[in-house]
Amino acid sequence: MPEGMDHKTGMFTAGSTADSFIKNLEGSLQRLGVDYVDIAFLPFAARKESVFFEPYLKAMENFKKQGKARFIGIATHSYEPEAIKAAADTKIYDLVMTAYNFRKENGPQIKEAIAYAANAGLGIIAMKTMAGAYMDKERTQPVNASAALKWVLQDNNIHTIVPGFTTFDQLTLNIQLMQNLGLTSEEKRWLSAYNYNTGEIYCQQCGECLPQCPGNVDIPTIMRSYMYAYGYKNLHHARQTLLMAKL
Repeated sequence: MPEGMDHKTGMFTAGSTADSFIKNLEGSLQRLGVDYVDIAFLPFAARKESVFFEPYLKAMENFKKQGKARFIGIATHSYEPEAIKAAADTKIYDLVMTAYNFRKENGPQIKEAIAYAANAGLGIIAMKTMAGAYMDKERTQPVNASAALKWVLQDNNIHTIVPGFTTFDQLTLNIQLMQNLGLTSEEKRWLSAYNYNTGEIYCQQCGECLPQCPGNVDIPTIMRSYMYAYGYKNLHHARQTLLMAKL
């Protein structure tokens, strides 16, 4: 996460400096042992102001001009429609990676924003496509993986997706899916039953709970950590995410 970012509001603060951001970008190249990357993202972009935050916008633009990134973009987990449209309006970013799945209550607004950005020439990558992996807190109702992935890929403005996998079976499913993206009758029935259904463990990352919390706790980030731990069983990612909540 960029330094100085207020993760609850999605805004950058006085502690968010170009020098620290550039240091992080350069550090990534060093750790990877490469001279450049294909894509460099500004992570956790949310509000329009964060996408247009001038120190980081110029840093990303210079990073590309120096040949250290072939393409630059933003990644957004919350307030997605606002962030996606802002990325297109900068006239600088090449692509957007956004949370997008069948359970997002603001899915229609995300879809509209994706079309807006795609029409402006941006590449669109969808993440969080598995929507928490389970529909119930008892983990007895797994998400229909093929239906979930195909749902996203029905949108012609989605250019690729980044589904995670931890087993060869999951990898095989992802590959086989590309042979036929059409939804089966069974998958359509499943989606009809669960479309935009938040269930019990999925957090929309909308932030509406934040003003109601007397302890000023970053609930959306805690819930995202919970999803990684409980839904995906990825304890390392859950731990790293929880650190962002600064409890």
